[in-house]
Amino acid sequence: MAYLEIRQTGPLSGTYRVQGSKNAVLPMLAATLLVPGKTTLHRVPKIKDVNVMLEILHLLGCCSCWEGEALTIDAGNVNNWVIPEELIGQMRSSVILLAPILYRMKKAAVVEPGGCSIGRRPIDIHLYVLQALGVKLHYEWEEHIFAQADYFCGAHLFLKFPSVGATEQAILAAVTANGMTVIDNAAREPEIAELCRMLRGMGAKITGDQTGRIVIEGVKELFESTCEVSADRIVAATCLSAVAVCSGEITLTGVDASHLNGVIEPFEKMGCKIWSDKDTLTAARMDKLMAIPYLKTSPYPGFPTDVQSLIMAVMSFADGQSVVEEGIFEGRFRTAYQLQKMGAAIIIENNQAIIWGSHLIGTKVEAPDLRGGAALAIAGLGADGVTTIFGYDHIARGYEDLAGMLFMLGAQAALRE
Repeated sequence: MAYLEIRQTGPLSGTYRVQGSKNAVLPMLAATLLVPGKTTLHRVPKIKDVNVMLEILHLLGCCSCWEGEALTIDAGNVNNWVIPEELIGQMRSSVILLAPILYRMKKAAVVEPGGCSIGRRPIDIHLYVLQALGVKLHYEWEEHIFAQADYFCGAHLFLKFPSVGATEQAILAAVTANGMTVIDNAAREPEIAELCRMLRGMGAKITGDQTGRIVIEGVKELFESTCEVSADRIVAATCLSAVAVCSGEITLTGVDASHLNGVIEPFEKMGCKIWSDKDTLTAARMDKLMAIPYLKTSPYPGFPTDVQSLIMAVMSFADGQSVVEEGIFEGRFRTAYQLQKMGAAIIIENNQAIIWGSHLIGTKVEAPDLRGGAALAIAGLGADGVTTIFGYDHIARGYEDLAGMLFMLGAQAALRE
């Protein structure tokens, strides 16, 4: 069983080229189904979630080919319309495939994914979007959803919450719909703009991405294309967390600093200095790490929920009391209980974590989820002794090689079998 071994580390120094974005590439892979031909994506991260998505695409009739970091999908022979239940269980975001499968096969079947370790994640907004665009839905055997649509019809959509997944579902359906679609209260995350950039390269007519109101004029067909995946902003935030705990200075390449809106300012308040030039970002901490009195997660451009566990680990070493309020996923605080095993002074009150800077000691801990596992690695860099992190499968969902990344930045980190 694979596990991470992290040792207390002094000041960091080094350069790391940030991997392609997990949250961007998954809907981009779903979009390849919209073209009965080949699509090539560059800078695709070799992570567990990508492997699961490829397994689903293969079962639907697609072929794929890797050449280094480039991945080509040939969707010319799609012949299946069912997403297997066991694969939905491994990656609930695979529900994003519903619209592309409907476009190709006129029908689709999926088991409704339940909640996950970070909290309730209903797909009701996904279903609202599909129905508004002309999809007929009915349930078979309780949670089995059967969807049918000969074509999509443009519509005016208002999302009750700016869900990233539901916004992507709406975009993937609307690009080939008859007529115009307007999506109000759309998610504004960079991954939305990345998906729209890819689709425009395929011939889609989309405006307004990252404004909260996306306007899409449906086209009859899309075309073969090539696109590069942007850097993973959460992986970049993981590196910022590492230098915040250890001090030193690191350089990240291939990064769009604008994608880190909402992240950089809190780290600067804690004592980090961060500056960027073109696609390079440099981060340093030389002075004392300071607490943040209050920080709340919120949709982009606010502080991302995916970074909450990471900054909670950083706050465990800061001078003073910090408060983090989780505004999106109630289950994100499961990481706090693992940090407490290391000696972190954290109290959970409803949807807030109150953290006092304290002395952490390495021990055996279990990754509760993807981001929580990375947060425990960050905590291990500042804790006395050795921290052993089990549940590596969670971490592998989004990091190509977390231990290797930290090692390249000067940390004492290794993956053990």
